[in-house]
Amino acid sequence: MKTRICQILALSALLAAFSCQKEPLGAPELEGGGLQLTFVCNGQDTKATMPGEDEYHENTLTTIDYFLYPEGQTGRNAYLKGRVVMNGRTSYNVLVNTSQLSALFSGAAVGQHCDVYAIANYPGPASDFNTASDTLTLRNLAVSTSFKDNLIMPDFVMCGHSKAEVINKNKTKAASGTVNLTRAAAKVSFECRIVDYVDIDTEVYSNGVYVNTVTTRWTPILTGINAYLVNGYKNGKVCGAPVGSEASGFFRYDQRTLTDADSDDWYTCPPFYSYAQSWNPGDESEPFIKLVVPWSYLNDQGVPAGQKQFYYKVPCPGLKMDANTWYHIKLDVAILGGDDFEAMLEVAGEYYVMPWNTQTIVEADAEIKDARYISSPSNTYTMYNTTKLDVVITSSNDSELNLKSVSYYDFVNKSNTDYTTTARTNNWITYNDDTRTFTINHTLNNDVTSNNFDSSPYVFTFEIRHSGTSDDHKYTTKDIVVTQYPAMYIAELQSNKYAYINGTGNSATQEVTCYDSNNNSLSTLPSRNSINDSGDNTNSHMYRIHVTSVAGLNYTIGDPRLWTENHVTTLTGLGSDYMESAAINEDMIAPVFMVASSCGKTKETSYDVARTRCAAYQENGFPAGRWRVPTKAEIMFLIQLSEKDKIPQLFTPDSDLSKGGYWCSSGVVYPLNSGVVEYREYSEAISNRATNWVRCIYDSWYWGNDPVEAYKTTWGGYHTASAN
Repeated sequence: MKTRICQILALSALLAAFSCQKEPLGAPELEGGGLQLTFVCNGQDTKATMPGEDEYHENTLTTIDYFLYPEGQTGRNAYLKGRVVMNGRTSYNVLVNTSQLSALFSGAAVGQHCDVYAIANYPGPASDFNTASDTLTLRNLAVSTSFKDNLIMPDFVMCGHSKAEVINKNKTKAASGTVNLTRAAAKVSFECRIVDYVDIDTEVYSNGVYVNTVTTRWTPILTGINAYLVNGYKNGKVCGAPVGSEASGFFRYDQRTLTDADSDDWYTCPPFYSYAQSWNPGDESEPFIKLVVPWSYLNDQGVPAGQKQFYYKVPCPGLKMDANTWYHIKLDVAILGGDDFEAMLEVAGEYYVMPWNTQTIVEADAEIKDARYISSPSNTYTMYNTTKLDVVITSSNDSELNLKSVSYYDFVNKSNTDYTTTARTNNWITYNDDTRTFTINHTLNNDVTSNNFDSSPYVFTFEIRHSGTSDDHKYTTKDIVVTQYPAMYIAELQSNKYAYINGTGNSATQEVTCYDSNNNSLSTLPSRNSINDSGDNTNSHMYRIHVTSVAGLNYTIGDPRLWTENHVTTLTGLGSDYMESAAINEDMIAPVFMVASSCGKTKETSYDVARTRCAAYQENGFPAGRWRVPTKAEIMFLIQLSEKDKIPQLFTPDSDLSKGGYWCSSGVVYPLNSGVVEYREYSEAISNRATNWVRCIYDSWYWGNDPVEAYKTTWGGYHTASAN
């Protein structure tokens, strides 16, 4: 196999002085007050030896929208503007009268200039420019192109900004200018070369004793190679600046068959296109070429025994894709890829990044090294109450582990505790390069009766990289994050501090507005400004508690709600749709529950009003009909978490029982200044004090962790999307 390197040279032809510019062949002569504008797509007049430029309409000028401004006044609407159908032309005469020339060119003296802005192949109507035509507005006009629907694009949106100059030709005043156009999109081309075969050795053992090694030969099926761009972006701006990363903007090309058009062992397909975008390593939206290669294999007798498709992920170079830039990727394939559509083998080839001008190719004999690659089945791993995790990675070279951080969140001090040094010292994470395996081995403290039990996930952030590789080298490193959750863990949610009590007695058939951050209704609730995290019971956070073990405590885990028909006072028609805590389940804790922020704090109130209040409470998009009075066990457990510095104090203590406590489903819980927590059943509690406080609970295990997207909810928590 002949080996060649492709050196791609960018040729740019742009004349700096308009007065000595050579006119394009066939350009019309200047007449009277004509302003001749010439539109040049970079390098358009040079002939490319590489197929693609003209074949794929990359230089085609279908229409030109031009905008003329007195020099330095591009912040205003254009003085003159128009649309021209080019029909293959590169020059156009704008006829202007004497007064227009004078206005544009400050009296039209020889050597005076005006500003020219042009947009080529704009997909919208010319009326889009009627309202505003200053260059800032024009540059930021949105464009959207269905690149994937066209094997060959009809044309590409371009723009350019230049100046025209008054000249003296044939003793007639006239002006001339050249506008250099650049494309708003980026171009990605791909070619690959595949070895003739790959031999895979498999060691055979019997009862743990080595028997022999079996070699399987895999041969590529060259007529079935396919490739396509994943995560192109269809939305852009006229000037080529990125517009964002909305999920709706991403697209995937259909598969394209690669062919060896030049019989040179390099297989390629028509180029791919995308508008500008940027990304971070490991982002799901990171663009890449997906290469699909079918391989056939022989059995140990050398007879064809079947075939299988293998998949390769070829990242785009860098961390951004710029407008009017050509990204050319060359890949040598000498190994089998991932054997599952989603489990691709990530590899890196040779990359060329250059201005997207007309190109020419110069070939030189050279040796191309084998592609370097490193791949992990995933970039993120989650361990739920487990001690050990082993993951095998794939790497072309000797590799090493670089531990960046091990963190554990402190909800009281609102900061991460750094356990990186401890993790290194105690070998919480190791890497064996012989087996290409990284291992997490970290024992959790799940004893909730102890003072130092784990209540937050540990987050391991590290990279597996080729030995001797710098930290930021993308193609020889793999960034990985492992999150290890204990048996009981906490999640903190910042409330938007929009809470509401619907106490008007709506029935279950009447929908209740679910207020979002555009509504500040705060019926019988404290002002938003007072919930500022500055003192006792001003906490703006909601806490979600995940409980899978309460060993050592006299609690059980289950559904503490009442499933029989029940009517909460003053809220008619709730029926069995609304489920509140049952007194008989006083020692039960829901498996996942969330406690309201201080937005839901109350003055002392009766138990009936407390029940009504929780049934009607909503906060941060978590709607009415899903909140309830907590059980005794849930309040006790939350107080314990505060006492052991796992969460801030949520239930304010007092000096004695006469000062009041917090309603639970079966009575009242009294946190005291002494650290003791007392409990009285309902009958005894009301004889002591008839009014107490309440802090409502949301059943995340039942309703889920996300707020509703609907605008209306019923008391039972069921919602519709009709907004009124």
